[in-house]
Amino acid sequence: MGDVDSGHAVEIKLRWPPFDPNTVLASELPVACEYFRLTEDTETPCAVQIGNKSGFHIHRNILHLSSGLSDCLDWVTLSNQIPGRVERERKGWFLSPSKMHRKSRRLIPFAVIGIIASLAVHAFEPALVNWGWVDGSFAGSVRLGLLDYPVLLLIFMPVFFIPIMMRLIASVWDFRRTRKFRTNLPINPTIIVQDDDCTSDEITVQIDFTEIRDDWISAQARVHVGLLNPRRPMLLHALGRKEGQQNPPGISTPLTIRQYAISELGTGFGESTPLEGPDTKRLFLSPLPVQRSGLPSTISFQGDTVSLSLPDGDWPGSEYHPLFATHWELIIRVERKQNGPLIFVNPLIMKHDGRACNITQIPIQSGRSEMADS
Repeated sequence: MGDVDSGHAVEIKLRWPPFDPNTVLASELPVACEYFRLTEDTETPCAVQIGNKSGFHIHRNILHLSSGLSDCLDWVTLSNQIPGRVERERKGWFLSPSKMHRKSRRLIPFAVIGIIASLAVHAFEPALVNWGWVDGSFAGSVRLGLLDYPVLLLIFMPVFFIPIMMRLIASVWDFRRTRKFRTNLPINPTIIVQDDDCTSDEITVQIDFTEIRDDWISAQARVHVGLLNPRRPMLLHALGRKEGQQNPPGISTPLTIRQYAISELGTGFGESTPLEGPDTKRLFLSPLPVQRSGLPSTISFQGDTVSLSLPDGDWPGSEYHPLFATHWELIIRVERKQNGPLIFVNPLIMKHDGRACNITQIPIQSGRSEMADS
């Protein structure tokens, strides 16, 4: 009789990128680790190495444990259908946020630097004026109401408000076109995938548009693959933390008042989209934190069978586990004469032959829709 406390297990180690991955040092974040028991009836998953251990990464290995196996959860994953939570949030028609959101966010650091620089110059203003480095016309303060304000600060203050005004204008424009969009949704196109092997170089897809509108100009299709955020309870457990305690670096406290606090795919941090729908449906597609795209191909509105190249890299097939979820989807981008492009998203079930997957560099991106690669 075998030892029930020993046997084969699935080991998952990951250092998951936070909502803003560029604001942290990956090497300083903790590594989450979890083990799952493989039973005789369980299909052994493939080994996965995405990213290197010194940065953001997710590694899955199959190993033999000599003890402690009875304390592990059974390995249970979904690979033959799309979970309901994914279909609710990543299927159907979506809009693209205004490009002004991206431009305004890129201007904010320069505006903040200008404000800080003006205050620093004002602090050393007498010496700078005596040395001739600052003209006297820029020195001193201006009284507005009961307070005195540095002249340089008043010069830079309009620059500080420019990105705020840009964001406000973009939000108003987004709100107006989303109201029009939600009241008159296009009919979903018919999509038939004739080849669903993710280990090949390309797949053949038949796309038929049931409805073609007058303001549609052109359309392109491409394949995305990425990793969904780990489910919050499982990630906290793998990090050795409990809900209600101090969160690990990169993970914020869940906001229970959020409209999507329960159904969201992520772990409860950040504002993924600048606008959400009033009927529990996202208006903008939330970006995958780890994502790679295939090359786009032009498609015809009259119905077309097209070969789409798959993203570079040895990616696993479709798999939905609370800690490791690989998601494939077909993206159709429809350019319009006005009001920005339309995006149709159709999740795909991609098969895999079970060989090991090795991707040296993990492709991460911002968690914000307006900053992520669309």
